[in-house]
Amino acid sequence: MKQIQHSIEPESRFDDSKLVFMLGEELKKPLTAIKILAESSGDSSVQLEARKALRTVDNVLYYQQIASRQTQLKLTTVHAGSTLTNVSHSLVPLSLEKGCETEIQIQSGISPVHADPGILKSGIESLWQAVIGMTSKPSTVSWQVYRSPKGVRIVVVNSSLDLSKVNLSTVTVGKASQPFKGVSGPATDLVTAQSLFTAMGAKLSKVRKDGLEGLAITLPVSMQLELV
Repeated sequence: MKQIQHSIEPESRFDDSKLVFMLGEELKKPLTAIKILAESSGDSSVQLEARKALRTVDNVLYYQQIASRQTQLKLTTVHAGSTLTNVSHSLVPLSLEKGCETEIQIQSGISPVHADPGILKSGIESLWQAVIGMTSKPSTVSWQVYRSPKGVRIVVVNSSLDLSKVNLSTVTVGKASQPFKGVSGPATDLVTAQSLFTAMGAKLSKVRKDGLEGLAITLPVSMQLELV
């Protein structure tokens, strides 16, 4: 019996990015239902976890849209300190739920950076959730925004943060098979943060500041304002 093989033309193949987006949207439905139920019952703990999960899914989908060029980069003048402050309004409650205090220090008079506002916001959100997920015990998570010789630096450090098992060289969406050894919970958020920042030409790095371990990102200062 003769077998007939049908080839699939490239244009007829289902776009993987569209599949990821559809799966993400389907995943958001039960998470949204859980959030609404928690809000009506007054269960703040479940409500915060549902919001965290929704935020993770939204940021993964946002990166997927950028990577597949469904959304274009919109580089403009952004104030890193203001972006961090705005993100803190929605994420400080999550930190408190995990037993962590938040400390934010923003250097006075720092120049705006050249970045995509949406990517910067989503990247900080993902990084915040990753750090909280990697914090082993109640402590103070310290955020700092200041000018450095290479640009504006955003640094987050914590006394109970152990990054010895994190290999940042593998923390990208394309190479995220095993970015951690023995650390699984915050992996998605850290991979997403790194990938979002990489989309703007920047990368996360490990730092040690005032004896504390942490992560940092350096963003270029807006050249338009530098020349003024």
